[in-house]
Amino acid sequence: MDKIDELLQAGQKFNFSNNSYSVSHGTYTRASDELLGWAATVEDFIRNTYGEESAAFKLYLTFDREKLNGYKQDEFEKQMTVLNGALKACKNITPKSKNKQVDDNQIIQLIKNIYFWTVLLIISGGAFALGLHFGTSKFDKEKSEFYETTKSQEIEITSLKNKLLTKDSTIVTSNKTIKTLRDSLTKNY
Repeated sequence: MDKIDELLQAGQKFNFSNNSYSVSHGTYTRASDELLGWAATVEDFIRNTYGEESAAFKLYLTFDREKLNGYKQDEFEKQMTVLNGALKACKNITPKSKNKQVDDNQIIQLIKNIYFWTVLLIISGGAFALGLHFGTSKFDKEKSEFYETTKSQEIEITSLKNKLLTKDSTIVTSNKTIKTLRDSLTKNY
């Protein structure tokens, strides 16, 4: 007996009479722990054996677990039909192939993803372009500041040279005057 038949046989023991409660105004569903466990086992079996893209799993997705508690018998029967139908559908579906190796490591999955590399390349290129732009702008700004400083220093140097020349000529003139006066004083004595 295979797993599908085992699950179907286990599901046969769950019915409305052993998963309900009665009150004065009617009988309503109340799922037992065993029924909920069986439903979870069915989901796990279909998901892991046939995959989430299989028709059996898509049928299972129509199963509404909430309708197993507090509803009338017809809702209970509909949900049980969905579970049994999903299992019976598995008999005609080929299980997903297990030869595909699954990497559990998220980093390896990320490295293998083309979108990761595309985004990384775009961000790196953008960062390089911005760095180049801002680096050039900063260099140009510093170059302009250096040029302005050099220009003002050249003006100051030229001004100081002119003042020195003026003072030198004044000193030369004063020295000539002093020499002339000295010569005239020595002649007079």
